[in-house]
Amino acid sequence: MGQSTPILFNDRHILPGGRIPLRIPTGEALQTLVFALKHGLPLGVCMAESQAQRQHVNIGTFIEIEDYTRSQEDGCLVVTARGIARFAIRAFNHQHDEMLFATVSPLPRWPDCHVDKQSEPLVERLQSMFERHPELQSMHREAEFSNLTWLCQRWLELLPLPTDEKQALMANNSCVATRDYLLSMMQDPH
Repeated sequence: MGQSTPILFNDRHILPGGRIPLRIPTGEALQTLVFALKHGLPLGVCMAESQAQRQHVNIGTFIEIEDYTRSQEDGCLVVTARGIARFAIRAFNHQHDEMLFATVSPLPRWPDCHVDKQSEPLVERLQSMFERHPELQSMHREAEFSNLTWLCQRWLELLPLPTDEKQALMANNSCVATRDYLLSMMQDPH
């Protein structure tokens, strides 16, 4: 049994503890956001690289809206979203003026895990990326560089991996598979 949750799609993932700006264009996405806020419903965000891929997404994240502004470029609403908890999607359905909803079930939180010697490259490279891109660092006021789970989730948000690879890593019950995947990528010379 699951709960019905309004769903927004984005071109990148957000995970628990993460903060990202989401562009909300007028139309279905804006209607969905307004409906969720008006009715006090939890809002889910999923990553899909294309319209066709949306029906194949099976993991998403509940979010909270922390702030919003209008884009000067195109008038889109830009919200600052904070990831709260992962969920599994059981089924998609349209409700309320064709807005997309999903029947979802909460997934357990990845347990916190201390960074060991083997995982230190993940810390060093993320710190370096934050130094080169202060806008990324500003999104994470409380960086948890000693928490391997937090690190792995930030890497999954940042790396340009195909959605299906990210979905497979997100479906695990801990950060271990993600850590192993990330470390193997960093050792591969390409």
